[in-house]
Parts: sequence; C-alpha cells; structure tokens
Amino acid sequence: MNRIGTFSAFGIVGLIALTGCTTAETAPADTATSASTSAAPQPVPGEVSGTDPAGGADSDGAQSDGTATGGGDGAGGAAVPACTAADITPALGDITPSDVQTTVPLRYTNSGSVPCNVTGFPGATLQGPDVDGLGPDYDLARSEITPSTTITLEPGAAAVAELTLGTVNKNDERAWIPSAFLTTAPGDTTVMTLPFPASVGVQRQDGATRPASYIGAFSGPVY
Repeated sequence: MNRIGTFSAFGIVGLIALTGCTTAETAPADTATSASTSAAPQPVPGEVSGTDPAGGADSDGAQSDGTATGGGDGAGGAAVPACTAADITPALGDITPSDVQTTVPLRYTNSGSVPCNVTGFPGATLQGPDVDGLGPDYDLARSEITPSTTITLEPGAAAVAELTLGTVNKNDERAWIPSAFLTTAPGDTTVMTLPFPASVGVQRQDGATRPASYIGAFSGPVY
C-alpha cells in the first residue's frame, strides 16, 4: 500500500474512533436528566398531608393522625360533651397517714345517662383553718409528670387523678390540718366538696416552685 492509501486508511479509522468517543460522552447527559426527574419529593408513608381531611392539628398545635381520643361518637355524630358537676360523682380513695408524702386517688364517676369527656386536670383545693395569713384554701399545683389527655366516660365509668400530699405528723408544729377537699371538673366552675380526714397533717407551701403537694392529670377510664 502506498503512503496515500495508508494515510486514508488511518484517517477513516480515526474518524470512526472520534465518532465513537462523542457518542460515549453524550450518554451521561440523558442519564442525569432522568435522575433529576426521579428525585422529585415523594410522599412519606404515614405522613399526614396538610390537606388530608383525616388529619389536623390537635389542641396543642401538634399534627394528629386522625384517630379520635374523645369528643365524638365515632360515627360522625354529635360531639361528646364535657363532663360537668351535674354528670359527676367525685370520691376520694383511702388515705394512709404518712410523715413524708402520701397519695390519694380522686375518682370521677360518670353518674349520668350519656357519655361525657374529662380533659386534663381536675381543680383541687384543700380547705382548713386560716393560719399565718395564708387563708383557709390551699390550691394544689398541677403535676408535670402525667400528660394531659381526653378521656371519654361511658355511664358508670370513672377517671382517676392522683392527689399527692406532702405530709407531716399531725402533732408537728408545721402541720396544717385540712377538713375538706374542693374539686371542680375541667372547664366547669361548680365546686364539689368532699370531707377530708383530720388525721393528715399537710405542709402549706403556697407559691413554692416545686411543692410536695400536687394533683395529677386524669387517667382511665376504669370501671
């Protein structure tokens, strides 16, 4: 083969090789476009959409999952009303005197004929003698330990809130002897009064940041 033929052959081979390189370089561009399209945000399983009618914000502003915790009849009917003094029979459980701290269950029983709801904490006030200018009423703080929930009480069912008391011996000079316990249902203003055993000496800690006496949130229901 002469030089001209050799040059022509090499030129053809080079042209083919150059064409092949161009094809290999343009392929990733198509792949990149495809990947960009497939990377669009996808719904997260279990996440509630802001327009999903099954979800919504609860009373604390948090997103709910659409599951009712009370307030409806479960069939799209009228909402369950809040329990009031007219629906509730309150009762204190057994009290064991202690010189340190004691707990007493406060039981709210639905004595009505239809379901009603209790949410959060009952009002809780001990009443006794006016000493040191503090007055006869000792309003108990709410515990931060138990979470606030809504509980639906069917007729005959009860919700229980734990009453914790910082106590001393009734003969101690620090002892304050309550004679009555006053309570109000959440959102209601009607006071329900229960007798309180005079054998328990309570420490008054009005205005304390972390008092030894406090009331917990309702739990239940119990039957």
